[in-house]
Amino acid sequence: MKVIVPLLLCFVGAAGATELVYTPINPSFGGNPLNGNFLLQKAQSQNSHKADSVGLSFVDKFQDALERNIINSLTRRIADGELVEGVYNTGEFLVEVSSGTDGSVIVNITNLESGEITIITIPAIGG
Repeated sequence: MKVIVPLLLCFVGAAGATELVYTPINPSFGGNPLNGNFLLQKAQSQNSHKADSVGLSFVDKFQDALERNIINSLTRRIADGELVEGVYNTGEFLVEVSSGTDGSVIVNITNLESGEITIITIPAIGG
């Protein structure tokens, strides 16, 4: 026992302590900026929340495609100078195309759900 105590005292005296230094990992708190993508990927892989996906029915998709087609055709013809007077009902909007007294084209767009009316006047070209 007398030999073990001095031997332990030798080891205790030889052991040195150093300061503990905290180095943050997250770049938001002073860590290395290269860790940002790694931490984001880890967080996203652990995220179990999924956004609600609302799929449109075939009828809704078909109606949207028809509306886009009518609007594209109408705008292309008006832009080319072909006045196509008339009333077009897309289901959600009522589009009225008429000519103004000075040769301009007047397009009235009425939202059938809200009743909001938008008037677009296209001036006469070249005259």
